[in-house]
Order: sequence, then structure tokens, then C-alpha cells
Amino acid sequence: MNSGQKFLAAPIPRDPNQKFWDPEIQTMSPERLRSLQEKRLHILLQRVFARQVAFFKRKLQGAGINSPEDIKKLEDLCHIPLTNKQELRDSEAEHPKFGDYRFTDKSDAVRMGTSTGSTGTPTISLWTRHDLWLEYESASRTFWRQGRRPGMTAVHAHPGYLYGGGLMLSGAFEYFGCTNVWVPPPETDAIAKKALDFLMKLNPDCSAIIFSRSRFLEVAHKLGIAPDDDRIDFLNRTGGGSMHDMDKGIPLRTAGLECYAFLGETCGQSTGAHINQDRAIVQAVDPITGKEVPDGEWGSLVVTTLDRDNSLIRYNLEEGCKIFSDPCPCGETSVRGIWGGRFADIIMTQGKRLHPYQIEAVLRKNPDVNRPGIEWQMVRPTDEKRVLVIRVERGSNACRQDAEIARNCYLNLKEALGIDTEISVLPRDALPRSGYKIARVVDR
Repeated sequence: MNSGQKFLAAPIPRDPNQKFWDPEIQTMSPERLRSLQEKRLHILLQRVFARQVAFFKRKLQGAGINSPEDIKKLEDLCHIPLTNKQELRDSEAEHPKFGDYRFTDKSDAVRMGTSTGSTGTPTISLWTRHDLWLEYESASRTFWRQGRRPGMTAVHAHPGYLYGGGLMLSGAFEYFGCTNVWVPPPETDAIAKKALDFLMKLNPDCSAIIFSRSRFLEVAHKLGIAPDDDRIDFLNRTGGGSMHDMDKGIPLRTAGLECYAFLGETCGQSTGAHINQDRAIVQAVDPITGKEVPDGEWGSLVVTTLDRDNSLIRYNLEEGCKIFSDPCPCGETSVRGIWGGRFADIIMTQGKRLHPYQIEAVLRKNPDVNRPGIEWQMVRPTDEKRVLVIRVERGSNACRQDAEIARNCYLNLKEALGIDTEISVLPRDALPRSGYKIARVVDR
């Protein structure tokens, strides 16, 4: 385990005009980054055998890997079987309380939390001081890249308590030097109104509430506040290219808290998030074969965490992912990726593989459905040759008839994505609401 005594102190101050938070790493040559990854991967595999991490030792030996020397290059990772969330759940159930996949003891941890449990029983996350420092340093690269600077006021609405995400983001803002404001997810109109009343007085410099943004906009509209009202302009100050990428149909760059929360972020100049390759190996993988798919194709997000006390090896987050390795004009040298949303929600329709965010990006451009916030869902196709069924709520200020709105949505989707759709326009408030994440793909 890494010594953690110094890790949670304030970071060394930076010149606010410098381009990168960590220039040495963020501009390191791809060759040196690869060498660093291979070195840290070797150390990680050594720890599996030295510490007798039973879960991963079984996996490695079951694949014929009996020594760290059996994995010499990054390409050899494909010989290590994938690990999924259910396996972690099973490990915790069979070896209470914390499973047999941990690299550290519980007594080494300074924080405990759980995953959201949105896809099943939550798993337990343990963080040492070093693990928290690694996350906060990674987050600092993201915040700096987005134009945030120490001294700013930042607001977020992530869930908290047992779920570790809210506290993780709060801690990251505070470590970075922002004044942290944490409001609850807007699950009800009353909660959203209370948060909005306070935030309109405060007028924070930036926000990290993309998951909740539509819900806040909707409640603001009910209070007579238009989306472009200066009083709620903080809802647009997400930093970096996040909202821009959403408008282009690029998924949000979230990753599993149990794995690596601050995996990377966009620079806004090229498609995808710059991945912190010194601390993780990220792959877009065919979940059947376990092999990487070509650059730019959808696979499943697979992460191997490096230089972390509690690591995961070839962890399949089961989210859609694409990797891009072409150079970026911003000057960062890491590969980039886009991910977010369950891999199972990537649909096949009419010969095309589509992510829900690609559908949303097109719908978002229609003013009759996107104000104050867009609410929609699609039915998972059972026959990929049939038209795709989409339900979308009428915008609060829509002036066209439902049939014309549906026609416009159909034509926009046909032009942008080349697919045929059956559009149902619903009254406002017809679809389920959530203050955090919402399911866009339903089975019927």
C-alpha cells in the first residue's frame, strides 16, 4: 500500500495561466506513456501474487497466467478474463463483508461507500488516502482543463450518503481549491425549488449538474423562469466541452466509482475525453471475445486501474465506449474515449448501431421538444429491421400541433442518422422523472 500521509494536503499552487494541471504527464510522449503503463501493470500483477489477492489470482491462473512475467506487453491484456459487476457482488456474498478481490484490508481504508445499485445490488467501495489523492489529482486535471480555477465557487447535485459519488466530487472540488456547494438531486419540485432559490442568490461560477440539468430547468420553468434567464445561467456553466458534446450526441464521461471516478475529460477540441493513461488502461472491448474493437467502433468500457491501492483488472463496466488514438490539437498526448450509458442500451436498428445520446442530440435541436428540458424514451427494438419507436414530450412553449412536431422529429432523425422512426408526442409530465440518472431505453 502507498503511504498516504501527505496525499490529502492542498496541492502545489499553479500559475492560473498555464495550460495543463500536470504538464509532464499530460504532454508525455505516447511511447513513454505506454512504457509507464506496462511498468505499473507489472507492479499490479506482482501485487496479485505477493498479497494473495484470491479473486484475481484465480482468474489469472485459470487463464494460464502463473506469474507477472506471463504478461509482458499491453497487447497481452486480452489473455486476462474480463471481470464484471456481478462477480464482485458474488465475491462479497461468498466472502463477507468485503469479498476476496481487495488489494488492501478494510483497516487501511479511510472512506467507505457503495455504488448506486441502479443495475442490481450495490457493491462496497473502499478508499485509502492514496486512492482519494489519486482521484482528486485526476479530477484536478479535469477541472483545470474545463477552465475552472482555485477560488471559484462550484455546485453539484450528486447523490450522497451510502453512495460515494457526492462526497467524492465534493472532496475533489475542495482539494482543487474551489468553494464546494453540494445540493440534493432534484427528485421533487420542492427540493429543486429550494436549491434554485439558494443558487440564484449565490450565482456560482460553475456547475457539475449535467445529469440534473433538465430537471432544474423544468422546475425553473414552472416558477416562471425561462431557460435563458440570467438568474439560472449557472446551469450552463458546466465547463469544458460537456454540453457541446451532449449536443453532438457524445455520451458523458462518467465511470464506475468502484473503479475510477475521474477517468478523463474532454478538452473541447476533439471528440472524446483525454484518458489519464498513467493511472488506467482503458479498452473498448467486444464483450463476447474479450478483444479490443478497432478505434472509433462501439465496444464495452473495460478499465484496469494502475497505481491505486484498491485496483481492478480488466473490469467491464458494461458501458458503451469508443477509443480514438489520433493526435489532438490541444497538445495533450493521451488517447481519448467516449463512454457513458449501459452497453446494453446501444441498439441495433435498420443496420445501424446507435447510442441513445445520438438520438437525444438530434431531438435536442427541435425547439418544440427541448424546452425547458428534453424528456424522451425509446423502445428497445426486437426486430432491428423495423422502425424505431420513440416517445418525446411536447415542449412547454411548443406552438405546433403534435403531428407536425412528430414529423419534424422524424425528418431530423432520418437526415442525421439515416433511420426510420415512429414518433409519439406526449403531454408534458407524461414520462418518468429523476433527479439524477434516467433510463432512456425501455422494453415496451
